[in-house]
Amino acid sequence: MRDPPTRTAAKAARLTDLQQRLTLRPYGVAELARHYGVTRRTIERDLQTLRDLGHGLIEDRHRYALPDRPSDLNEVEALAVYSATRLLVHTGEGGRPYRTALEKLARRLPGPARQTTLAAVERLAPGPDDRTLDLVAQAWFRGRVLRCTYHGAASGSQRTLNLEIWFYELNRRNLEPYVLAYDRTHAHALRVYKLARMRDVRLLPERYEVPADFDPLAHLDGSWGVVVGRPIEVRLRVTADAADWFRERSDRDPALEVEDDRGEDGLIATLRGQIGADGEPNEMLAFLLGWGPLVEVLAPDTVRARVARAVQSAARLYPS
Repeated sequence: MRDPPTRTAAKAARLTDLQQRLTLRPYGVAELARHYGVTRRTIERDLQTLRDLGHGLIEDRHRYALPDRPSDLNEVEALAVYSATRLLVHTGEGGRPYRTALEKLARRLPGPARQTTLAAVERLAPGPDDRTLDLVAQAWFRGRVLRCTYHGAASGSQRTLNLEIWFYELNRRNLEPYVLAYDRTHAHALRVYKLARMRDVRLLPERYEVPADFDPLAHLDGSWGVVVGRPIEVRLRVTADAADWFRERSDRDPALEVEDDRGEDGLIATLRGQIGADGEPNEMLAFLLGWGPLVEVLAPDTVRARVARAVQSAARLYPS
């Protein structure tokens, strides 16, 4: 009797993935059974199938592997792909989609980079937001409206939103995932939403199309992170102890410009960003406060006063 089509298809998919997986590193039968959610006997049959097909299965102390495939990337290309995998690792996301993507990227890397990437994947803790990420991806790529309960960071409010996902972005400052989405329910405008603040996420049957003239990179141009709003420039006095960081960063960060390099006396710099819907340059404030006494806000007065209040509040926590 032949297996039902669904079982046959599942086995074919598992064998294809198993063949790719065994080129990464050796695996034991129990480890593979856990990964695929099947019995040890099923894995043993799969391994025998690979032998019968002449794939050159290697066995060493009850661990199995397939011959390594040479990378199709040159050294510089491999380093570029490896850099992308390190960025994913640094997000701290350990959910299924990220782990699978990293493993697929690792298959294209030469030996040292491949092994480092796989070790990093194994150390990632499972993420709680697998479903959110999965549904956001489906909404964006399929043009489906996404419904969620969104928790506002500043106000603490909770709103049910119907969103059209127009763009997905990792914040270059904190490496957390956000989306640019059109709010159909309240704002009727394009806003930035953080995935970690989404709850009760689901897809709706309604569909949408991103406007043909929408340019997400132009939309985010001038933002310090991902906040989109009214542009703002903040002028800073940077001490000598922090000046090197600003000099190095200004060469590759369009949001930062060194206006006046005073050598051993530090420098004057300008940050360009945008003010959020609450009227505060929150992303920039977190950055400025992180420098402590090494950076002084010179202008505008509103930002200088905002930083001063935060510093004074912090000082009250540490009375002398």
